[in-house]
Amino acid sequence: MEQLSTLDSFLPRDLTSEILLRLPAKSVGKFRCVSKLWLSITTDPCFIKSFGTTRPSLLLCSIQGHNMFVTPSIRSYSSSQPFYPYPMKVLGEHCYFPHMDSVQGLICIVDVDSLKPLVWNPTMGQLLFLPKPKLSSRHMNVFLGYDPVQGKHKVACFPQRKTCHVCRVFTLGSGQESWKTVKTNIEHSVAVASGRCIMGVIYYLAFKSQGSDAVVMSFDVRSETFHMIELPSSIHCDSLITYKGRLACIDANNDKRLWSLEDATDKHKWSFQDFLSPLYKMFELQGSTHAGEFIYVPFNKSPYIELYDPVGNSWRRLEFEGLEFEGISDDEFGHTKAFTNHTESLMPL
Repeated sequence: MEQLSTLDSFLPRDLTSEILLRLPAKSVGKFRCVSKLWLSITTDPCFIKSFGTTRPSLLLCSIQGHNMFVTPSIRSYSSSQPFYPYPMKVLGEHCYFPHMDSVQGLICIVDVDSLKPLVWNPTMGQLLFLPKPKLSSRHMNVFLGYDPVQGKHKVACFPQRKTCHVCRVFTLGSGQESWKTVKTNIEHSVAVASGRCIMGVIYYLAFKSQGSDAVVMSFDVRSETFHMIELPSSIHCDSLITYKGRLACIDANNDKRLWSLEDATDKHKWSFQDFLSPLYKMFELQGSTHAGEFIYVPFNKSPYIELYDPVGNSWRRLEFEGLEFEGISDDEFGHTKAFTNHTESLMPL
């Protein structure tokens, strides 16, 4: 311990922080016990905000009843690499993942029975039950967002299949005990909980209050303001993903065409890219990796995922293995959810 104290005196705090930022989360957790300086560094909000942002990984999960199966974060993977999911328990018997990606290391879960959203930190192994939001519908759509300026996560809830005049917003880590009411100013309805958070803005599919025209709504997490973005074409409503850092969706009239939101400001400019193979298949498109591969998951309970490389126009399959060693039957294994650009988070819940 005396040697570590000597090391602290020689290394500048900034350099120590930079070294610790490069370590895995489990190692950082252990090193908090090394010295008061390291504890101070690793619990600092700026350190927690910066941790893990440069190391995106693939996280695969499955919920069935009270059981959830999770793979360790996967950063490099090949078709020959098996995935061994580990089991954990969720309190609700009917929980599901909304059609969103991981947001700055946190993941949203909805408990259908209690009508309460949950926030999960896989790195810390923590689950946070939020209060039940007051909505005009029994069913709700839940979206998780992150404000990179203030370093705050927010959960936004909307009534399902009803015209939205207001939404409920909950800010994590603010001491908030109840949901805040935010006026939408733009009437719309949310039927499919398909959304993405990109650069501090939640984008989600919605319908205009009059008619059945699909649009994209944007919710600025920091200012809590809404904007409506017209779609460039008819799209597959379950195909909203993040591709190369931009919001993207598949053209319903041309399955080989992917539309991307080039300009998310007032211009709302879209561009398209055509691929060699159809992107809309008999699988669920759940996103793309940081390397640009598209990730597909079977609609049935199958312990594998498919990856499509648009550059090489090639496919490969990644399978779960070791389920029988954990005593997991096919009936216990639910639908797979892929979090394509998950980052580790040290944020306590």
